[in-house]
Amino acid sequence: MAIWIQDYKRLRGDLEAEPGLKALWETMQDRVAASTSVPGVLQPGDTMEWWHLIWERLGDAAFVQAVKPHAELEAWVRDAVLGICRRPADDWIGPWFRKRTEPLEGMLETAHITAAVASAMDLCPELFSDEEQEEIRAAVRDKGMEPCRRSAAKYAGNRNHINNWFMVLLNGFGTAAVMLDDREAVREAVSYYSLATSLYNQDSYGESLQYSNYASIHLVHLRELLIRYDPALEAELDPGCFTRLMPWYAASLLYIKPLSGWGREGDAYPRSVNFGDSSAMFRPSADVLLHAAARSAKEYPTEAGLARWLFDATYANPRLGPTDSATFGFVNSYQFPSLLLYKEAVAAVSPEQANLPLLSQFETGTVTARNSWTDPVTVLAVQGGFLQHNVSSHRHLDQNSFMLTHKQERFFVDPGHCCYRLHANQVSKLSSSHNTWSFLAQTEDEAATSLIEQKEVYGNIHNANPFFNHSRILRQMDDVQIIRSDCAGVYGAPILKAERTWIAVLPHILFVVDRIESAAPVKVQSHFVVNNRDNRLNVNVAASNKLVFRRGGAGMKFFLLSSQSEEQANPCRLIRDWGYVHDSYHPQPNQQGQGKEGSGLIFRYESEGFRHSHTLVYGMAMDSNEGVRKWHMKVLEDGSYLIEPPSKTGGVSLKLTDEGHWLLHNLDNSRTYRIDEHQAERVTL
Repeated sequence: MAIWIQDYKRLRGDLEAEPGLKALWETMQDRVAASTSVPGVLQPGDTMEWWHLIWERLGDAAFVQAVKPHAELEAWVRDAVLGICRRPADDWIGPWFRKRTEPLEGMLETAHITAAVASAMDLCPELFSDEEQEEIRAAVRDKGMEPCRRSAAKYAGNRNHINNWFMVLLNGFGTAAVMLDDREAVREAVSYYSLATSLYNQDSYGESLQYSNYASIHLVHLRELLIRYDPALEAELDPGCFTRLMPWYAASLLYIKPLSGWGREGDAYPRSVNFGDSSAMFRPSADVLLHAAARSAKEYPTEAGLARWLFDATYANPRLGPTDSATFGFVNSYQFPSLLLYKEAVAAVSPEQANLPLLSQFETGTVTARNSWTDPVTVLAVQGGFLQHNVSSHRHLDQNSFMLTHKQERFFVDPGHCCYRLHANQVSKLSSSHNTWSFLAQTEDEAATSLIEQKEVYGNIHNANPFFNHSRILRQMDDVQIIRSDCAGVYGAPILKAERTWIAVLPHILFVVDRIESAAPVKVQSHFVVNNRDNRLNVNVAASNKLVFRRGGAGMKFFLLSSQSEEQANPCRLIRDWGYVHDSYHPQPNQQGQGKEGSGLIFRYESEGFRHSHTLVYGMAMDSNEGVRKWHMKVLEDGSYLIEPPSKTGGVSLKLTDEGHWLLHNLDNSRTYRIDEHQAERVTL
């Protein structure tokens, strides 16, 4: 039906006239040449199974063949399509770990195969005889569209367990419906699209950053296809759900620089906040960004401009690899729709131009604080209080965890995402693998202890979950940023309060104050996971409560300044452990991106006594590798905690008053701030 390319002459002219578009095209040509160098879908050096790269590989190859026909590529596309269509229906379901039913229900792999074959058929129909075209249509309908339709209907009928799978299956079903010109099925896909949009929160997506992109790339692919098929459908296909993610994506971007072990010399990879099942080297798929930038500008001009800004920032080098890991490997890249949308995308709008705040909070729970939008020196990310998710899975037990980056070095990190079938994945999800707490409670006979961990936060709007993390304070005053959240609900009894307050004077100073209250006495285990993914973390244990970390050109002093209970000084014991820091997901075990044990160093402070109440104060001073030596942290005679800069004058002090609130005093400008239970304000003393 020639849905995808309707004006070959214009496109070919644009490829030469637009430098940015030309770079995408030349990269795609080279990528396709490498990925079709020998017959068969899989090529030498591939680490994925064929299911997990077929959508982008076959679609892009067919696109290049359509724009610039070539005899060898023609043979590869033709053989790949017919070979897949002649596979048994069971092969379209996916690997051994996918469930088989009778009749067959579509899996993620089914949708990817269906979208790939349907796109190739649409782009290159002339490669196939009339009989072969009928054979392809029959395979797409029977082995792809109908199994995807069954699964989509099943999810739509039981929304307690709905998640990104619904968008993926919908894309497979809808793409096939368009290719087959099945108008009844197209109408069904349009109605399902409305359900899919309802799964997003207003400014984020409940599963994780990474899975918001995986869901969205399928939704934007289907939307673009449908409005090309019938422009009148555009009014029914709201783009807001994924376009409104752009401030979240922008706030989550930490920096872009080389990552040891990845790419060629000089290749720079974006690093982003990676709570839950997310990749640390995350950039949104270009197809998502350019669709938002091209199709949403009228309704969402600022977000559309941010999408273009994100594209320009993260796709400055379109050749980042590996090329076989784009969609299923979550090393996101671009597919052929990006070339069709490039010229229609609006001009970039930077975060400063969009007036995004330096301290940002999103419904999914992400809170980010930075000292600047332009080349930030320090970024703090918190898994803080969240609202009810519209969909939720792929979560870790990580409430009130945080990440901290200084001078483009990640210090406190999240484990991230690896193959689900690894034991390392299960360990990586635990609270003890994140920068948050576990608790020990005594059993009735006091002869043993029981471990209290966070409960899974898998509730959504259709399946209410009582376990919540509540935001208490989010406030920026001058250069002071204050975040407070209480996640007692994710632990349950006997924990009554599990409150953490981050008090940041960036780029150099951060206090963290923990307040724990419980109905029965508990010990607190506070976990701190530090980045050692490349064995380049230098650790100096000056004392059990005085740690110094160095990575690259950045340094951090991390002190436990106080651990007071309601009765007496409550010293903590330092315990060292090992965890994981993953770069990216891969569906196969033992692959690049999977962190080894010890890639995360865990420093655990455990209180010595069982008590009803615990207050712990941590101080962090950040500077260059050498400069951090000259920062000092002290406890003054009046009980104040002082972080003092190298000049030995000024700095920031924090004190708990007799009235039970905290006073923060910036000695450099003589400003004082009071932090009460639910508010923070600047005061004059």
